[in-house]
Amino acid sequence: MSHVALSGTRARVDQVFMWGLVVFLVAGVVQIFLAGAGVFGIDGRHLEDATSFDAHRVLGFVMGAGAIVLLVLALVARVNGRTITVTLVLALLSAVAQSLLSAAGDSTAFFGGLHALDGLLILGLAGYLHAEASRRQRAS
Repeated sequence: MSHVALSGTRARVDQVFMWGLVVFLVAGVVQIFLAGAGVFGIDGRHLEDATSFDAHRVLGFVMGAGAIVLLVLALVARVNGRTITVTLVLALLSAVAQSLLSAAGDSTAFFGGLHALDGLLILGLAGYLHAEASRRQRAS
């Protein structure tokens, strides 16, 4: 895919988009750590009652909101349709699907497993978007 060099405000917004993705990816790594820490801190309680998952839950909501901010940035930068579409999918998976799968996972392990796989997909999409944004920055 050829990359059109952006200029002016669009280029600056795209740069904020790229760095926002870095923050999102780092948060994703922390999120994985917090999930592991939560599992080993459950102390025989039911998952929904385990306070050991509180930090994981809060960061998940922050990441969902962050994905929506990234979508707004992609729309403002008007980079290309693929970036906007992938960012929309990232926002839907982060802000909606993760919460639904987590809630369903409280009673059905299968959905808990899908929650974890969705998290990996989210990180993969964010990595792809960051790579594309980095290419655009180098082209500018």
